[in-house]
Amino acid sequence: MRYNPPPNWPKPPKGWEPHPDWSPDPSWPPPPQGWRLWIEDEVPAVGRLEHDGDDGEYFGDENAWADDAGPAPVDGELDAAVSALPPHPTEVAPADLAVQHLGRYATVKWDDERQYAIGTILAVSADADAVRLTLDGVNDPIAFPRDTPGSPRLLVWM
Repeated sequence: MRYNPPPNWPKPPKGWEPHPDWSPDPSWPPPPQGWRLWIEDEVPAVGRLEHDGDDGEYFGDENAWADDAGPAPVDGELDAAVSALPPHPTEVAPADLAVQHLGRYATVKWDDERQYAIGTILAVSADADAVRLTLDGVNDPIAFPRDTPGSPRLLVWM
C-alpha cells in the first residue's frame, strides 16, 4: 500500500511518505467522497491527468476514485463539492450509528490524538462487547468498546 494524497490537500514534498504516527492537519478539508488515501502498490505511483491551463501537476492517482464515482470532475466541480461539505465534522456516539451514516466520510481519533483512521463508512456491526466500523481504505474493522465510551472518538461529516 502507498499513500495517495487527495487533490484538495497541499502537495507533499517529492519523495515524502507519512510516518506511522502522522495525521493530516485538522484544518485541511476532507478528501473527495470515495477517495482512497491508501492504494495498492501495483497502481502507478503518480498519474497525470490532461488539463488546460498552468495550474501545475496533479499529485495522486487518477485511478484512486471509487469504481462508481464516474468521470473525473471538470474545472470548478471539485471546488463546489468540497465547499458543499460541512466545515466541521460532528462527533457521533458509535452506538448511534445508523444506515444514514453509510457512505459518509469519517475520522476516528484515538485518545492520544496522534493516531487517526480516515475513510468512508462502508459497514457497521455490533455485539455485546463493541460496535465495529469498517472504513474504506482501512483493512480491519475499528472497534468501539462499549465499556469505554468515547474511546476512540468518531467524527462524521454529515
